Amino acid sequence: MKIYLRVLEAIEAAGIRAWLVGDPVREVAMGIQPMGLSVAVERCDLEALATSLGAGTVEGEDAFQVLRATILGSRVDISCIRGASIEDDLARRDFSMNAMAIRSDDVFVDPWGGRHDIRNGVVRLTGDDIDLVQSDPIRIVRMLRFSAELEMSIFWKSEMDVRNFIQKTPDRIRDMPPERWGREVLNGMRRCPHDFICLCDRYQILPFFLNDVERLKEIVFRDGQSLFEHTRETIRVVQDFLNGRKRRPTDVALPLAALFHHAGASLDGLPETDRAADIATSCLKSWNLNSDIANMVIALVRNVSLPYEPATEEQICRWVLKYGFEAVEMLVDFAICNIQADRTGDVEVLISNKWRLNEVLRRFDDARRRTEGNIRYLTGDEVMELLDIRPGRVVGEILNELDMAVGTGIICSRKEATDWVVRRGAGK
Repeated sequence: MKIYLRVLEAIEAAGIRAWLVGDPVREVAMGIQPMGLSVAVERCDLEALATSLGAGTVEGEDAFQVLRATILGSRVDISCIRGASIEDDLARRDFSMNAMAIRSDDVFVDPWGGRHDIRNGVVRLTGDDIDLVQSDPIRIVRMLRFSAELEMSIFWKSEMDVRNFIQKTPDRIRDMPPERWGREVLNGMRRCPHDFICLCDRYQILPFFLNDVERLKEIVFRDGQSLFEHTRETIRVVQDFLNGRKRRPTDVALPLAALFHHAGASLDGLPETDRAADIATSCLKSWNLNSDIANMVIALVRNVSLPYEPATEEQICRWVLKYGFEAVEMLVDFAICNIQADRTGDVEVLISNKWRLNEVLRRFDDARRRTEGNIRYLTGDEVMELLDIRPGRVVGEILNELDMAVGTGIICSRKEATDWVVRRGAGK
């Protein structure tokens, strides 16, 4: 039996009717195995349900409570239906492909023809298009995101109505809080950033949330190409690069860096990385992006040219210790994507720097693996014990030098690290 049906049966065994809803239903209809499950249940006390299931915790308040649990090995989010019936609940959802449910007997509840639209590759709003986008203009960005992410067309009437709405009521769109724009834009940039940005441009909504990128259309880059076109091409190269490897949670930093790296350019086309970094900082903060990823984006924008010149292992090791392992790896990858988009520059230099970087990272990984997480083989306490010194500036200097010695291959074991520290202490 399908795992989601077993989960629904387990919930209904507690005396509560349950339906699979949301993204997992769309994935089932598309023949994709859902990773996590979203379940709607008839109105009940979620705390009591958690007790009956023997699993989970309830988060949120009142009508927005969610029971998060692991049932039969699957991560499940459970919430009460909104309205008097499952049909009422589905009527509140934005798109036909998301306004479906599956009962515990594996029967679809599909009042808006979501499966038909999926088969035809169409993104269609439920209900009256104008009313839906008037009540929440962010649905426009969601529509474009789903179209890009799922490689589906937008239903002709929805497209016509949305274009008219954008043209006639720009103030309604402009008044939306930036954090709401940000949530959908960030989602769009995660999976298919080039396709998503192209759709945003086609629907002329970039000025509402990315005016510093929109104005790049006025700046000539090379051979009649605008900086906006070059930015779009860089995002395409980044998208192709990410599609060729296993995805990581921080990957969104790469297309975001590509999006912002020209944003500070002046009208004469000269790059201004500090201004671009400031623009990225302001946008990402207003979008409530995770601070670690935001800092990574800003570092990429500010330092994109750093790997363009041949670098020694010592230089690369300093980059790694200053910016972090993943950030420097991403910086070199971003520089390679940028040069490929430029179709100029010496990519061989970047490939050589990438090789040296991999060597530095391999040495740190070896140390971490041999010492259960310590990249320098010795802790600060161990250094102080070896040299019989107290915490202070000297200890910090020794640890920094020890990091460099490990990263550049001078030290390859705990014994070598110990001997090196003893010699360093004797010579101080």
